[in-house]
Amino acid sequence: MTSLRTLALVSLLAALNAPAVAHQATGIKLTEPTADSVTVWTRLTRDPERAPDDGPLPLTKLFNRTTGKEVPLKDNATYSDTRPEITYPPGANLGNLRGAALGAPGQTRVRYRPAAAPSAPWSETAWRDVDPARDFTATCALTSLTPATRYALAVDDRPRPDAPVTSTTPGGFVTAPLPTANTAATFAVMSCQQYEDRDRPDGFAIYPSMLKLQPDFFVNTGDAVYYDHGPVHAVNVDLARYHWARMYGLPTLRDFHRQVASFFMKDDHDTLTNDSHPEDRSGELTFAQGLAVFREQTAPSEPPYRTLRWGRHLQVWFLEGRDFRSSSAADRTQTPTILGPTQIAWLERTLAASDATFRVVITPTPMVGPDRPQKDDNYANKGYVVEGTKIRALLARQPNLTVITGDRHWQYVSRDPATQIEEWSVGAATDAHAGGWSEETPRSEHRFLRIKFGGFLSGAVAPATATAPAALTLRLHDTTGKAVFTDTKPAK
Repeated sequence: MTSLRTLALVSLLAALNAPAVAHQATGIKLTEPTADSVTVWTRLTRDPERAPDDGPLPLTKLFNRTTGKEVPLKDNATYSDTRPEITYPPGANLGNLRGAALGAPGQTRVRYRPAAAPSAPWSETAWRDVDPARDFTATCALTSLTPATRYALAVDDRPRPDAPVTSTTPGGFVTAPLPTANTAATFAVMSCQQYEDRDRPDGFAIYPSMLKLQPDFFVNTGDAVYYDHGPVHAVNVDLARYHWARMYGLPTLRDFHRQVASFFMKDDHDTLTNDSHPEDRSGELTFAQGLAVFREQTAPSEPPYRTLRWGRHLQVWFLEGRDFRSSSAADRTQTPTILGPTQIAWLERTLAASDATFRVVITPTPMVGPDRPQKDDNYANKGYVVEGTKIRALLARQPNLTVITGDRHWQYVSRDPATQIEEWSVGAATDAHAGGWSEETPRSEHRFLRIKFGGFLSGAVAPATATAPAALTLRLHDTTGKAVFTDTKPAK
C-alpha cells in the first residue's frame, strides 16, 4: 500500500504530463450575479466524467501525535492532535477513487450573449490557464452586462494553447434588475447535503425540483459537503478537494449549476468539522485551509458577507458565520461573537440604507430557533445569547424583514416571542438526512414544524400593481418540489 502523499505527487505529475485532453467533469458554477456582472467558475479534469461509485476507497488511520496510540474514526469528530495515515488498495489512486474527478492542466474561456438573440455573435473572454495550486480551477468575471437579462454562455476548454477545444459546457444565467424596477423575483434556498444520504444515483432529487421553478438565483446556506462524515474523512487538503469533486461531479448538480447563478455560504462541515472554531484543525487540515478550499471551490465575493439588490422590492443579505467567530480561548475573557464587530456594523449600516420593500436575511445558523440544548454554535442557544439578543433587536427595527436559515435538519417557521422576528428553516437536502427534533413537542413559537423529511425553500416577489402592493410569498417544499407550507406577505 502506498502513502497518500506519494500518490498525490504521482497523480499531480501525471496530470501535468498528460496534456492531450481536458474536460469539465465537475461542471461549472455561476456565482455572485448582480445587475451587470457574474462570476464563472470552472475546473478542468483529466476525465470527462467522475469515477464510478463502485471504485476503491482509501483506508484512514489516525494516531495521537504524543502517545502514538490509534484514535478511532467517527462522524462529527475533530482530530486536533492526530497524525493521519492514509493508504490505498493496490492500483488505487486519487484519480480512480469512488466518485473522484482528478484535476488536469489546460485553459478555459467563456463565450456569452443574450439568450433572446441566438444569432448574435458571441462575446468571448481571453483564454486563461487553470491554476494547479488551486485544484486546477479558474474564475472569470463577466462585467458590463445588461440588467434583467437572461444570458446564454458556453465554457470551452483545451489542454494547451496549440490544441483544439476538447469539451464545452453550455449554460445560462439571469442578471438582476435595477433597484428601481417594479419587477418579479424568484429564488431557491437549500442546505445540508450529505453525500452518503443522497436520494438518487445521479445525486439529489431537490436539484431538478428546484430547477422546475426556474429561479433567478439560488442560495446554498452551507454544509455543501461533509468533511467529517462517511468512510473518507477530509483530514488533509487533498481529501477535502476530493469531497468537492465527487459531490459536484454528480449529474443533477452539474445540470443545475450550469443554468442558475448561485450564492454559496459556508458552515461548519464544509469548513472543517462539526461546530468548528478558528483555532481548530483535524488531522493535517486546518481551519484556515478549510476557508481557502471553500473559496477555491465556490468563488464567493470578498468580503464573504454581502448583500444583493434584485429590483425595487427585494434585497437579500448573506451573513458569514465562520470567518469572524471568536476562538474558544477568547470566549473565556470576552463576549463570544459569531459575526464579529465589522460585519455587525456593516449589517446595521446596510439595513438602514436599504429602501427595498422586502428585506431577507439569510444566515448559515439559526437566529431564532428553537434549537436543541446540546447545540451551542448559533444565536438560538445560550453560548451567544448577548450578541444574539443584539442582532434580533437590530433586525426587528426593519420593516418587512424575514430570516432564512440553514444548518438545522428539519423544516420550521418560528416567531421570536420577544421581537416577533420570523425565521424559516429550509431543512436538509434529503429525507435520509432529516431529523433532530420531535413533531410531538412543538413550541409556542412554531408556526410550522416538519421533522422527518427533507426539502428546500423558495421565495417569489410579486410586483406592485395599481390595486395591490408588492408581496413576498415564501414556500417550504419537499424534495419533489411539492409545497408543504406557504405564506404570502403583502408589503406593510
